[in-house]
Amino acid sequence: MDSYPNPWDFHNTDKKLTAYTGEFKVEYYNLNEIAMGAPIGGECYIVNKENGKYKIGDCIAGPPVWETNTNRVAVPTWTRTLLKGTMQKIILTDLDKMTLTTFSEIFDVLDLSSFDKNLIHGYDSPIYKKRIVAFDIKKAKVEKVTELK
Repeated sequence: MDSYPNPWDFHNTDKKLTAYTGEFKVEYYNLNEIAMGAPIGGECYIVNKENGKYKIGDCIAGPPVWETNTNRVAVPTWTRTLLKGTMQKIILTDLDKMTLTTFSEIFDVLDLSSFDKNLIHGYDSPIYKKRIVAFDIKKAKVEKVTELK
């Protein structure tokens, strides 16, 4: 990968982890390769200015993308499937509604680049068999919605 940050290399000090509004930041802990040479994932939290901390999940990839002018952030999450092995899905964290929305569509390795007006852009499999992703959260099938705690 030529760009930084990317699914193999990102850090809590990256500016991309802070919301455009400046109110929230995504923080990762215990980042590890999912498999040898694979992208990294780990525990992921949203932190606000008052040091409130909300857990997104235990096996979250990155880097995240914040929607412009809102308090919504999208992150890839690692999930294990019976037939395809370890894959990714998209989780949308809405800090105004305090919800986590997991979408059904599966991906190999997501490298998200932007999030604007309900459309998440990026690449799936950014190194091999690169495929452009334009993910419309209004049209996508929702797997589950949970409360952000």
